[in-house]
Amino acid sequence: MNRTYCIGALAALAFGATAAHADVDISVAIRGEIAPGVYGRVDIGGRPPPPLVYAKPVVIEQPPPGVAVAEPLYLHVPPEHARAWRLHCHEYHACNRQVFFVRSVEYDPAYVRAREHERAAEARHEEHVLRHEEHREERREERQEDRREERHEEREDHGHDH
Repeated sequence: MNRTYCIGALAALAFGATAAHADVDISVAIRGEIAPGVYGRVDIGGRPPPPLVYAKPVVIEQPPPGVAVAEPLYLHVPPEHARAWRLHCHEYHACNRQVFFVRSVEYDPAYVRAREHERAAEARHEEHVLRHEEHREERREERQEDRREERHEEREDHGHDH
């Protein structure tokens, strides 16, 4: 189970950059534990359905009359995709399918707050590093200026001796 999850995650990472820049269909089926940042179709394989975001399936485009309706899809998508499904359903080729969104820790407000806290801490760290680099650059420029002045003074002193 864990091996399948890892293979799916590696496939998603390996092909993610390609899919972002080309019309390439990549499908990842999640068979193991739902993890933040790993998105795609969830294969429940006869098990009871996992916790869902909404009790009823979401359908953006009803299939034409007379067309057989496929089984609902279980998808793990980022919370912002679930909230604005009409804008994102085409990315999952599921606009005309019944979709159940699988709930994960990412939908928990405590998780969201923790991620926001982590992002803020990362931003503060990056700002600190940037200020440190700017300070280091200023010191380097000051040392260079001091050396230029010393060389200039040496030339002046040497010129007055003759």
